[in-house]
Amino acid sequence: MELNTTIPENILKHLHYVAKSFGLGQDEETIQMLADSWEEKLEAFESKMIELGMDEVGSFETDDERGALALTYSGSLLSISPLNEGVRKIDYTSIGLRKDVPESLTNENCTLKGDMEVEKSIEIEGGSIKRTSQIFKIVAAPLSLNPDEQEELIDEAKTMIIDTFVDMNKDLY
Repeated sequence: MELNTTIPENILKHLHYVAKSFGLGQDEETIQMLADSWEEKLEAFESKMIELGMDEVGSFETDDERGALALTYSGSLLSISPLNEGVRKIDYTSIGLRKDVPESLTNENCTLKGDMEVEKSIEIEGGSIKRTSQIFKIVAAPLSLNPDEQEELIDEAKTMIIDTFVDMNKDLY
């Protein structure tokens, strides 16, 4: 299969899996559509993070005080609030094509089971989401912001990205 895409091979393999598990076609046109959408979402994610002054990190420790956002291989978004008395609020937003997970969930009083790392799944305790697909990118709020400012920044970034993703998903139908 000769796709016109620049996304990494591991993401492409994941998109093949995603297409099959979502009940989508396995044809080249469907995979190309998913790949194009994924590339657009990555571009939106990266440009919004740069615009908002967030820091891309390869890993994010469980006891890191900052808030963060994570983009999964399947194009879902996790927003993770700053640490507050040992717990976090975690919002999960799916890519919109999935039928096997809710479109979005908010869980209060959660903890990360382990450090978040690019190329690994996130495991979460205390919420309805237990595990995500592998993480492609992680961005964290700047250390210069206080927890309330970080929360605002994470919420703003999440809203901007979700709005962009929703518009992109409309084009897939």
